[in-house]
Amino acid sequence: MPGQAEGPLGDKEALQRITQGLRRVDVGTYALRIRLAEKLDIGTIDINAMAFVGEVDGMTPKALGQLLNITTGSVTAMVDRLESKGFMIRKPNPADRRSVFLHLSPAGTHAMQWATEHFAEAAAAVLEGASQESITDVAGFLEGIGQRLLAAASTPDS
Repeated sequence: MPGQAEGPLGDKEALQRITQGLRRVDVGTYALRIRLAEKLDIGTIDINAMAFVGEVDGMTPKALGQLLNITTGSVTAMVDRLESKGFMIRKPNPADRRSVFLHLSPAGTHAMQWATEHFAEAAAAVLEGASQESITDVAGFLEGIGQRLLAAASTPDS
């Protein structure tokens, strides 16, 4: 039958629509981060840093630099900037006096909540009238995609 794929993925056109939808979410997320960065008078890389630190509270600057693919010096300058604007906090690492852990400040958490609220509003509008089972399925699907994309981003190409 035309448009059908072999195996568990089923319809190629449906998979293509899902892929395109995920790309639109990615573009929409980036656009929201640009808007938030403008609103806060910081750079988009600063917003990305805040997003990573918000996901992994207590991240080290070294880990943040690896995720953002920037140098140690750039991370230090960025964290200095975010700390001076009141969005990020450094706390000593009790296991290593030379290291610190990064945390969002209350203002940083509030700023990132702005983006989260936009995600929630968009999701609520799209899922209005959907069954709880469908919503659970969509949530699991998106969580799985997110985990696999993060894993792919941290795995060196062979």
